[in-house]
Amino acid sequence: MQDRYISLMDGDILNLVRRASALTWRYPLYFASFLRIAAFQKKAAEIRSAHRESGLTVPAFMIVSMTRRCNLRCRGCYSHIATGSEKAAGRLPELDSANLGRVIAEGAELGVSFMLLAGGEPLVRADDIFGMAQRNPNVIFPVFTNGTLLDDRMIKKFQKYRNLIPVLSIEGGKESTDARRGSGVFEQVVDKMRHLKKAGIFFGLSFTVMKGNILELTSPDFIKELVRQGTGLFFFNEYTPIENGTSELCIDQAERERMMQDMQVFKKKYKALFLAFPGDEDRFGGCLSSGRGFVHVAPDGRLESCPFAPFGDSEARNQPLREALRSPLLAQIRAHHDELSETSAGCALWNRREWVESLLSREPALP
Repeated sequence: MQDRYISLMDGDILNLVRRASALTWRYPLYFASFLRIAAFQKKAAEIRSAHRESGLTVPAFMIVSMTRRCNLRCRGCYSHIATGSEKAAGRLPELDSANLGRVIAEGAELGVSFMLLAGGEPLVRADDIFGMAQRNPNVIFPVFTNGTLLDDRMIKKFQKYRNLIPVLSIEGGKESTDARRGSGVFEQVVDKMRHLKKAGIFFGLSFTVMKGNILELTSPDFIKELVRQGTGLFFFNEYTPIENGTSELCIDQAERERMMQDMQVFKKKYKALFLAFPGDEDRFGGCLSSGRGFVHVAPDGRLESCPFAPFGDSEARNQPLREALRSPLLAQIRAHHDELSETSAGCALWNRREWVESLLSREPALP
C-alpha cells in the first residue's frame, strides 16, 4: 500500500506539472520554465525515495506560513485564531529572513516539489518570497494571498520568477467575498486579476468552501467567467471549524461528492487546473498530513501536522529541517493515516484532536 500511494502521488505531481505546461499557450512566458520544472520532478521523487530508504520521510509538499501579520480581518480566519493560540503558548516570533531562507533551501535540497506560501498575508514579506524563488528555481511556490497588496513592483517580480504562482482568495462573487473579507475587497481582487492577466502571469484563485457558498463556487457560469478573466488554477479549500461554534458552516459528504464531480467536469471543459483540499485524500489511503504528503511550517519554524490541525513536537528554527522531520509525533500520526477518514467537518485530523493531544501528553490512547 505504501509503495502504491507513493507512486500514485509522484505520478499525480508529474501529471499536474505537465498539465500546467500544456496551458502555456495561454501564458507564453511560462513555456520554458514549466518544462524545466516538469523535468525536475522525476529527480525530486528519486531524492525523496532515497531518503525513505534511509528512514527519513520527506513530503512532496510543504506549507509554509511565513507570518501571522495581515492587513485584513476575515471572519473565521484560521490564521487569526492561531495567532491568539500561539501568543497564549508563548511561541517565538516569526523566522527572520536568513532562517526562513535556510528552511526553504533545505526543503528544496531534500526533494520537496511544492512549497505553498501562506500567512497571514505572505506579501508583507514579499522581498523574502522573491529571494527564495530566485535561489530555488526548480521548486514551485504557490503564494496564497488576499491580493490587496499586489502592486506594479510585485507584478514585475512575478513576471521574472515564473516558479511563483500568485493564488488570490475570494469567497465567490462580490456579496460573498465582501461579507467575509471586508467591503470593497472583491473589486480590489478583480482589479489585480486584470493586471495579472495583462502581464501574462499564470495565477490562481482560492475558495473557502462552505455551505453558504458551495453552489455559487461550483456554478458553471461562475467558473467560466473566471477562466475568461485569466485564471489558470482553482483551489477549493473546505472550511474547517477551528473556531468554536462554526461547524454548521462545513459542507457535508454529499456536497463534497457533488463538488468533486463538478470539478471533474470543469477539468474536461476548461483549460485550467482544479485542486481540492481535503478533496480525495481517500484515494491515497487516508490523511496526507504530518509529512505523509505534506507538512506545515509555522511562522516560528515549528513543524506541524497541518495548518488546520497545528500539532507538532519539533522545530526547524534551531536545527536542520532534516532533523525536524524526524518528529515522533508526526510519525505516529502517519502510522494511523488510514483511520483518519474525511468527514463532513473539514480536516479529519482536527476532528481527532483529543487523540493527537494524548500523544503530545505522552499518554497515547487508541484512536
